[in-house]
Amino acid sequence: MSKFKLYASDGITLIYTFPLVQETNTPQSPFRYVGIEGVRGKGELVIPAGTPSWDAEIRGLFMIEESDEGYEDIMDKIGEIEDAIVLNTNYYLRVEKTASPLTYYEYKVRRTEPIEYPTSLRTDSQEYIVRLKVNAW
Repeated sequence: MSKFKLYASDGITLIYTFPLVQETNTPQSPFRYVGIEGVRGKGELVIPAGTPSWDAEIRGLFMIEESDEGYEDIMDKIGEIEDAIVLNTNYYLRVEKTASPLTYYEYKVRRTEPIEYPTSLRTDSQEYIVRLKVNAW
């Protein structure tokens, strides 16, 4: 199971570990192909391993454990994620592929949008959606 961790811009200081990630759109490589179109003529030149900016989305779940104080604990977790991932601050998002922390993908990211908490009538869990701009710094 992959682990999603956010590190400070020094790449060493662990800022936040995303709990119970359910879905993400992060590819297995931080590189994408860049297409360049000319103003005259047809077609485009495709440059492999380019680094355009794009939005990474992480959807996860906050869960209440048996020993927790109910929905107040979820509110504490929401406060924790809001305090940890500051707007317009440079971070590294590291996706550890295996149990070994030596195999991972890493992205240079910045949060430019508010964290979303979709409406839920459940009192034992709360979904969260974090969108990070990749290659924004």
